[in-house]
Amino acid sequence: MPKEHELKNHSRYGSEHWGTEPPCTVFEKRPLKDPKENVIPGLYNAWIRLNNPAHYNSYTTEMVKG
Repeated sequence: MPKEHELKNHSRYGSEHWGTEPPCTVFEKRPLKDPKENVIPGLYNAWIRLNNPAHYNSYTTEMVKG
């Protein structure tokens, strides 16, 4: 496990938990905008959605691992 100030590798887990076919977890990287809707270069928001409509988008153990 990396220490607090070391570079972290967020891709150490494979893509087995991500996808588009339910059940899955959907990850989006969106640019950060200021209150006037101007894009701030180099800063992003991570949007994570649960895609499991058969169970009313509740999460499964595999989705939590993702």
